[in-house]
Amino acid sequence: MGKINYHPGWHIITGGPSTGKTTLQDELAKLGYKTIAEAARLEIDDAVAQGMTAEELREDEKRFQDSVVHRRVELENKLDPNETVILDRGMQDSLAYYRYYQFEIEPWVQELVDQSRYGLVFLMEPLGFLKRDYARTEVNDFNDYITDLLFDAYNEYGMNPIRVPAVSVEERLKIVLEHLKSYKPEPHD
Repeated sequence: MGKINYHPGWHIITGGPSTGKTTLQDELAKLGYKTIAEAARLEIDDAVAQGMTAEELREDEKRFQDSVVHRRVELENKLDPNETVILDRGMQDSLAYYRYYQFEIEPWVQELVDQSRYGLVFLMEPLGFLKRDYARTEVNDFNDYITDLLFDAYNEYGMNPIRVPAVSVEERLKIVLEHLKSYKPEPHD
């Protein structure tokens, strides 16, 4: 395994589709936090701008997931490693999605996952519904399964996700802010 890239000020908001990640991130941005959009959504937005649908883009799901990893690397490489940032998903999300789709985890993806460590990880619990839009192609039972896979992926790398329950946006924001304000990074080599 290569060098571990530990970024204690980079915090992850993760969860299945339509769990309130973007809404929470928007609220944090209003309070002055720097936020980074979801790589998958950016990939889909680019495809839609070129006249494709999300379904067409995801016809080759493996290729799509690989492109998401590349986009995530691109986004993270632009960040100052010492700044505080809220990211919509981290590298371990890809591990969970590869596992969900039962894709082989190629060495280049595994290396990126192995090297990536973040500060706090907030796992948004499913809200009990799946809001459909132009970018979402998942089915309703997807959220519970992917939530477990996401928890396991981050936990496996020692990041112990903080479960954010399905409560109001204001209550979720309060939970996240309490953790951010009391956060003391653990030393890493």
